[in-house]
Amino acid sequence: MLNEDDRANAEEVLYAIAHIEEYLKNISSLENLLNNSMAYDAVMMNFIVIGEACKRMSAETKNANPQIDWKGINSYRNFIAHEYFGVDENIVWAAIKIELPKLKKEIVSILK
Repeated sequence: MLNEDDRANAEEVLYAIAHIEEYLKNISSLENLLNNSMAYDAVMMNFIVIGEACKRMSAETKNANPQIDWKGINSYRNFIAHEYFGVDENIVWAAIKIELPKLKKEIVSILK
């Protein structure tokens, strides 16, 4: 069972993922995303939000859910925030298409 703060953080992760999904609703490729700087910037900001919310999760929740790469999520957040212009767009696209759906599924699961 999640404490109140962890529940709020988990919900924030889902909220940020929902925003990313909305921004990408009409974007079907990395090239399309890169041609839409507003959507790209919004997606990147929401990756930072996801990282912040995951970083705030308690050690208890993190230890109870080792299937989530908490450290990797935080590292990605830090990289985006501090090396914005050095981010590999292919990694961003892979995170969107592969990692976000997995994270969404795991966060929904721990909220139950």
